[in-house]
Amino acid sequence: MTRLALTAILSAIFWPLSIFSQVESRQDSLENLLDDASPEERIEIFCELSETYWQCSYDTSLLMAIHAHTLALEIDNKQLIAKSLNMTGNAYYLMGDFTKSMDHYLKALAIREELGDSNSIASSYNNIGAVYLQMKDHQRALYYLKKAKIIFEALQDEVHLFSIMNNIGAVYIENEKYDTAYQYLTEAYEIAQRTRDEDNTSIALTNLGETALSMGRLSQSLDYQKKALEISRKLGNKAMMATIYTNLGKTYLETKNYQQAFDAFNESLDLSEEVNSMPDLRENYHYLSEYYDIHRDYKQALHYYRLYASAKDSINSQEAMIRIKEMENISQAQAMQQEIELLRKDSEISNLEATRLKNTILFLAAVSLMIILVFVVYYQKNRLKRETTRLLEEKNKQLEKSNLKLQNSEKHLKELNSTKDKFFSIIGHDLRNPLNALLGFSELISGNSRDYTSEEIQRYSKIINEAAKNIHLLIENLLEWSRSQSGNIDYLPEKTDLAPMVTEIFKVFEIHADKKGVNMVSEIPEDVSVNADRNLLSTILRNLINNAVKYTPNGGQVRVFCEQNNSEITISVEDTGIGMSEKQLDNLFRLNSNVSMPGTSEEKGTGLGLILCKEFVDMHRGEIWVSSKPKEGSIFSFTLPLKTKQ
Repeated sequence: MTRLALTAILSAIFWPLSIFSQVESRQDSLENLLDDASPEERIEIFCELSETYWQCSYDTSLLMAIHAHTLALEIDNKQLIAKSLNMTGNAYYLMGDFTKSMDHYLKALAIREELGDSNSIASSYNNIGAVYLQMKDHQRALYYLKKAKIIFEALQDEVHLFSIMNNIGAVYIENEKYDTAYQYLTEAYEIAQRTRDEDNTSIALTNLGETALSMGRLSQSLDYQKKALEISRKLGNKAMMATIYTNLGKTYLETKNYQQAFDAFNESLDLSEEVNSMPDLRENYHYLSEYYDIHRDYKQALHYYRLYASAKDSINSQEAMIRIKEMENISQAQAMQQEIELLRKDSEISNLEATRLKNTILFLAAVSLMIILVFVVYYQKNRLKRETTRLLEEKNKQLEKSNLKLQNSEKHLKELNSTKDKFFSIIGHDLRNPLNALLGFSELISGNSRDYTSEEIQRYSKIINEAAKNIHLLIENLLEWSRSQSGNIDYLPEKTDLAPMVTEIFKVFEIHADKKGVNMVSEIPEDVSVNADRNLLSTILRNLINNAVKYTPNGGQVRVFCEQNNSEITISVEDTGIGMSEKQLDNLFRLNSNVSMPGTSEEKGTGLGLILCKEFVDMHRGEIWVSSKPKEGSIFSFTLPLKTKQ
């Protein structure tokens, strides 16, 4: 029942998405406002853009939120810093990364408590409670959710109360107190009806449907879920549709309508992969494994169970990270207590010195005790000196450790800032030219098409097509790179036949190669297979072969071949192209140096292809290198673990 919290947490934090007629048109209108916006308005726009992508792309939503946070830090606006932190936490939450989500929510809460904004503080309580619900910590979840409920009830804020009622209902579902949960969820549905919010109505119906399923009311559950699906499909909310299809599949399994269950799980799986929702993916893997087990297809059942176990381990790991974070906070509190204790000891030392001085004066009056007094004073002084020296040495060691941590943090932040700067530099530089070409030539044709000959229109259309392809390739590589940096790319190695994959990739570039008169040759034996992730390997080969065709002049050749030993295989892509200088070779595979050059037919580069190749080869524990000379062509080679076909 954990999906209840996910749908509820986002339903009332910001403006509901149902106010927009179309998500894409809303994104376009927001982007058009950026040029003339003030710094504060730009941050608000990027936050709202992040929200609009909840329905179609969690990765893009995260990118928009992080950029909003960067801009807010630049102008040092605490209110907007807190808002952008909260938006970043929402994106991580939707992606199933609860550790990072909690970290951002806690930082936002600290700023909001400093500002004293009751409404925002209550929203943060709600968010933190929802994360604890995902971590199965029901006691803490109820603690934060009820704190939020008290504030929103005092403010008579029904929009936020809707979210609270859903999340509290989810806690009681997890504890199998279905009647209590049903009351809270019914109240949430009534709020959605009163406020005439279609998004919230869809969420409430979905939650009631899943609760009815847990209570054994199967026909009532189906009725709720179908109504919710109709509303979500109308709104174009893919994330919500993924959750509803999962619930429908579970209900069909209970009623033994296996084909309908199978179709529902697969619909949800496609939508979950599209929006990158790890919690939905995990549930679909689990129930597809159960479906195949019922039908005695144990091979498929095992396949999906392994995917489920891998996703589940990821969630458990995040729970452990949050526990570690709590232990770190306890450790910091203990360190502060130790510092107080040290100060107390310093005070005791001062008191001891005062007492010793007083005793010295008294002892001087008794000559008979002079020798004993001198000995005692000398002994006490040396003992206190040794103790003070020891305490100072401990403090110095603590200061050295703190300085080292600060230096490492500063270095890491500089690296992250450099990566961010280069990332947005690539976006601005590599998108500008194809977008200008796309807009300029399409405007020429659409506005004055009768003034041009068919040959001119055909030539302009070709330019528009090439620009669109370049934009598509850039966005595809940027998203893959962004997912690799945030750790959201799964590495799933399996036995993969190499020759068919190369043949399929050749087909992608066949038309472009034929136009340039470039001959593509594969010398990969049919019996060679490798132990690799199919998607990552396809991305590596696609980028290398694309570059080879791009930089090979008319009449040239692109050749793919391999060499193998007992443990690994070396795959090479050779071209007879323009080659590279030593300076260009030194700057390859590095984000901080953009070495993209136009192809032999003025094809544009994205600047990220080789960087993706390097990162994906590293994920396979392989190596990648290049040998090249100007005007003599290039050979790009990389290694992978070898697995010979049986």
